[in-house]
Amino acid sequence: MDLDKKAIETISVNAVRNGIVTSPFLDQFIADNDKEPSWDGNVYIYEDTSKKKNKLKGRLPVQVKGKVNDDFSSDEISYSIEVSDLKNYLYDGGAVLFVVCINNAGTATQIYYSELTPLKLRFLLDEAENQKTKTVKLKKFPEDGNKKATIFLNCLQNCKKQSSFTDAKLYSLDELEKSGLLEGLTIPLAGAGVFDPQKLLLTSEAYLYAHIKGSTIPQPVELLLNMIFTEEEIVKDVIIDDVTYYTKYHVIKSVEKTTVRFGESFLITFENDKIGYKINYKDSSKIRVLAVDLGFLLSYIEKGYFQTGGVRFPFDSTGANFKNFDIDKEYNRLLFAQRSVKVLDMLGCREDLDLSTLSEEDIRNLIRLAVAFIDKKPISGLNPDLSPVLLMSIGDLKFALVFRKREKPGEYSVFDFFRSDFNVIYEDSNGEMIPTSQYSILHADDLLKIQNIQPELFLPSFQKVEAEDKYTRANWFLLELLEAYDKSNDTRKDLLKAASELSRWLCDTPEKYLDYHIKYLNRYQVLKRERGLNIDEITELWKIAEDSITDDVYKLGAYLLLEQRIPAEHYFSKLSEEIQNEFRKYPIFRYFKITED
Repeated sequence: MDLDKKAIETISVNAVRNGIVTSPFLDQFIADNDKEPSWDGNVYIYEDTSKKKNKLKGRLPVQVKGKVNDDFSSDEISYSIEVSDLKNYLYDGGAVLFVVCINNAGTATQIYYSELTPLKLRFLLDEAENQKTKTVKLKKFPEDGNKKATIFLNCLQNCKKQSSFTDAKLYSLDELEKSGLLEGLTIPLAGAGVFDPQKLLLTSEAYLYAHIKGSTIPQPVELLLNMIFTEEEIVKDVIIDDVTYYTKYHVIKSVEKTTVRFGESFLITFENDKIGYKINYKDSSKIRVLAVDLGFLLSYIEKGYFQTGGVRFPFDSTGANFKNFDIDKEYNRLLFAQRSVKVLDMLGCREDLDLSTLSEEDIRNLIRLAVAFIDKKPISGLNPDLSPVLLMSIGDLKFALVFRKREKPGEYSVFDFFRSDFNVIYEDSNGEMIPTSQYSILHADDLLKIQNIQPELFLPSFQKVEAEDKYTRANWFLLELLEAYDKSNDTRKDLLKAASELSRWLCDTPEKYLDYHIKYLNRYQVLKRERGLNIDEITELWKIAEDSITDDVYKLGAYLLLEQRIPAEHYFSKLSEEIQNEFRKYPIFRYFKITED
């Protein structure tokens, strides 16, 4: 049977009438075939169930629409309404819109509603701009009489509070805070019968009102929708067979359910008023998270329980949601993740890896590192002519490693560069082979990239070198450390600390090995990065700057550290273009903030 327009209207109006009168706090006056332009009648709201005139709290205009739709399963629907109607509702101080879904036979209905307060109407009209119609979202009208009354009580309260702001300028919360006019915030709520205010806050359309200095009328600021009731961090161990997987977890409560989140991947959901719980697991792409979360899940399945706060939670497979979950495959993935995390830790790397960004070669390198460092076995299948020291890349991470050839071509024993002592020599200008620290081969960019770096080893390594030139090499390495620190935007305090230790040692070296000015200018530029210079240090720099026999380059360095703009600019201009270009490469040039900025 096809329902005509009049039948749809009659069925819709009757459904709303019946829905209203079943609430002990509400009454309705909704006419058939109402000729008013945007309204079909009014709903009256009373303080108590007597419904006497002196107990009337107010009335709200209502508009009833109907449409044929056999599907009543949705908790929310959308309906397109004319913008002219929305404007009329706004000028009248608000309204409640009903849309009634009717099955094709006309024998069943489902009522949906939307509270159209002045603030909400203003939002809708702003969004509509030049459109003739605007889509409005509506929710299922409840069956409970008190819940129905609560909807109208709250809507009436908010319509009255917002009536003065039909055309007035509304200030944002941020604007009010910045202007210093904000005195406080409230969220007013009203309910019928016995009600839980916290639950009401979740189920009702709540509004935030700002109390403004010099005004007695609170200003509506925003509509609070889809609010989370609470999210609480619980600091308690989560244990399976004496193994602690987590030391805390989160509990998120909403009106419909309570969800417990362990780590990033594992959820247990308790639906209110239902027995049992549902388990949901979704892999994290982060390898450190995966190693913990997947380990917890597989242990939970195998052991059949976990425990927290003295409560034991048995594993219920009927409530589990594991799509395409192959236990054997997952154990292999867990082993890979755990071995990968272990080798990262062994190399002193605390960073995480995003598996979704790794190439096949990155995965192979992870496996190779695990074989070399966990199993302590040689790696085969590599290029037969690898350099003895290489940077191995895994995603964005890089590791300095030592490769020692085995008898079989392409097979190497692999060691941590920072845990391996080996000789490094270089040829000086006279053709003589001079030993130096193994860390001399590292440059600023290497120092920033390498994950297994151990800066505390730098100074001892230079100290034990048996060559007079070690001081010069150490000084050049000090400059690499400072350059790396500067490139890190002053975040790599470990490199600055290593530079400080190195500069302190170099200051104690005899001047026949390292020039006095170089030693102290480098020491003071390290200190200037650590803290402000003290009076003795400043005095020493002035001595360097004002000494008539001091080289111009050293005077320039002293004036830079003293933040003396004009003399620094003067001595820089005296240098040849070649030396100026070379000076720009030195870390001390960061303090040249004159015409170079």
